[in-house]
Amino acid sequence: MRPILIRPENLGKGSAYHYSDQIINGLRTEKELSVIGFGNAISLGCMAVQISTRIANVYINELSLDYVGAPALGISGVFFVLGKKSKVDWEEEKRKLESKMKLTFEHEGQLIVVSRKLSPDKMVPLCLSKLARSESLKITAAGTSINRAASLTLELTKGDITKEPVGIRLVTLSTIEFEAEPKKTLGTGMEIYLKKGACTTYSEKHKQILRMLQRS
Repeated sequence: MRPILIRPENLGKGSAYHYSDQIINGLRTEKELSVIGFGNAISLGCMAVQISTRIANVYINELSLDYVGAPALGISGVFFVLGKKSKVDWEEEKRKLESKMKLTFEHEGQLIVVSRKLSPDKMVPLCLSKLARSESLKITAAGTSINRAASLTLELTKGDITKEPVGIRLVTLSTIEFEAEPKKTLGTGMEIYLKKGACTTYSEKHKQILRMLQRS
């Protein structure tokens, strides 16, 4: 089955629930399914996947960030491989990395929260200053700010702005509960873990998806 592609031009044409329906129906007949979100539709893809995992027997078995096409084009992408059986304990993977980190906003803290209030001109230097003082960094974002977090991550790991190589160790999704009258609402968050001196590794499935996208 061909991957489900969620592009910027799809914004406004379908909600996260629309694409969640596609994901669930795809996995009714397939053992595995790929979902790719592009550019400003990265957050939409993440929301659709997270809804699917909440309401159906759907599991994220691979999750990665990469450029779609030439890095010079700057088109960020989020790549999912989904299945009906869990292959990764994401919470345990997060726990192992966070046990060695200082997740505070203090001078020596290793946490960055991406929001619409913080411009890229502020975010990149802030990340670089934190990476100069520590080996690891956690970047988090929620809602549409996920798009900016993905772009920031790829600039740090695939651009030429860092003094030392920086690699992606882990990318995960989470469900965030918001207090909104008259009831609570659920949103999607992303957590990205970076390590200085490391290289991002990609699975063979990820490479196959990229080759398919380049041919299409």
